[in-house]
Amino acid sequence: MDLSLYPQLWVVFALLSAFFHASRLAVTKQLSLSLSARALTMYVNLASLVVTFPLVFWHHDMPFGNPAYVGAVLAGGVLSGLGGWSLNVAIKRSEVSMVGPIMTLTPGFVVVVEWFVTGDRPGPFGLVGLALLIVGGYVLSIDRADVGWRRPLLRMATDPGSVFTLAAAFCFAAASTFGRVGIQLSDPLSFAVVVAVVNPIVLFAMFSLQDHRFYREVLPPDLARQTKPLLLLGVLFALMRIADQLALSLTLASYAMAVKRTAGLFSVVLGHWFFHERRTAAKLAGSGIMLLGLFVLIQI
Repeated sequence: MDLSLYPQLWVVFALLSAFFHASRLAVTKQLSLSLSARALTMYVNLASLVVTFPLVFWHHDMPFGNPAYVGAVLAGGVLSGLGGWSLNVAIKRSEVSMVGPIMTLTPGFVVVVEWFVTGDRPGPFGLVGLALLIVGGYVLSIDRADVGWRRPLLRMATDPGSVFTLAAAFCFAAASTFGRVGIQLSDPLSFAVVVAVVNPIVLFAMFSLQDHRFYREVLPPDLARQTKPLLLLGVLFALMRIADQLALSLTLASYAMAVKRTAGLFSVVLGHWFFHERRTAAKLAGSGIMLLGLFVLIQI
């Protein structure tokens, strides 16, 4: 099926990616109670590889002889791996309903990175939609006790895990831009398979060099009890990545990532439902602004 004949489907794939991403955050939060961020990141990527790799039998357009493709693969693999680790650290240290909204800032990073890497930039309506999504992220951080407009910004800068969330947002923004380059040189699913292979290799090397305690972290005593949730997390991660690549193949990275950041809405609901996280009203209001931004984006 040639998806290029249905370019409007990028919105559907981006929304699916948002849902899988928010669900992944909720499962990650539960697993983070018993696994370290490094072990969790490693197992998520390994489980994702198991789910994604069979696609290679149907999609294997991988031009490794092209330096631009190899560069996109390596950059995408390293950045998405670092982003995944940063995100898991953030989830371990903060609330699901806080991490998800802060990730709304990713589209702003994407616009800058995409401009420098590919020369593409959204039009005026696209910028309005992106701005609304970012404003929505600000509103999501508002608390009733706040005095002054700076408090939500300070909360994002001081909340435990927020720095790692911002680092993850930047890494994912850059990875999505390089991913678009790789997709243009191959196809969405082939690129998803290659990155799924690169990520665990990069992470294992990085964590091994960082601290030898990593070897003990990946083999905790109760690992057997975590098998099913880890597999579920891997499936959600793989589905999110596949939906990402399909969306990126049909539109600008900044647009795809902007819509994906509506995951903040799903994160608020899941965080309140499963972990009884507070400030739900403000977070839902911010999510409404994000949906308005989505409406503006799909009009272009």
